[in-house]
Amino acid sequence: MHWKKLILPPIAIYAVIFLFVTVLIGAHISTEVIWVTIVNFVIMIIGLYLAISYAKPKNLKEGLIYGLIWLAVFFLLDIILTVPFTGWNYFFGWKTWVAYGLTLLMPTLWPKK
Repeated sequence: MHWKKLILPPIAIYAVIFLFVTVLIGAHISTEVIWVTIVNFVIMIIGLYLAISYAKPKNLKEGLIYGLIWLAVFFLLDIILTVPFTGWNYFFGWKTWVAYGLTLLMPTLWPKK
């Protein structure tokens, strides 16, 4: 495993979602409406699919390692970049845990053969 495959994909996915939400906030559009949630999950799923295609985990164990490291990167970025604006309640929302679950499960259960 190369460090670029461990670090760059979650940073890129996070950057796209963060930029999308920032534009919405700048345009005074509520981030709590359902279509924003759907778009965020679509971005997340497409980003994770591309990340898996880039990382190419060969088996379940390698996929789990990618998922855990990507999850740790997302968690750290959330603490650094999201919590200052939303507070720690961010971690009590279902959307956060669905995104974390996707991050862990997709690379683990979808290894490239």
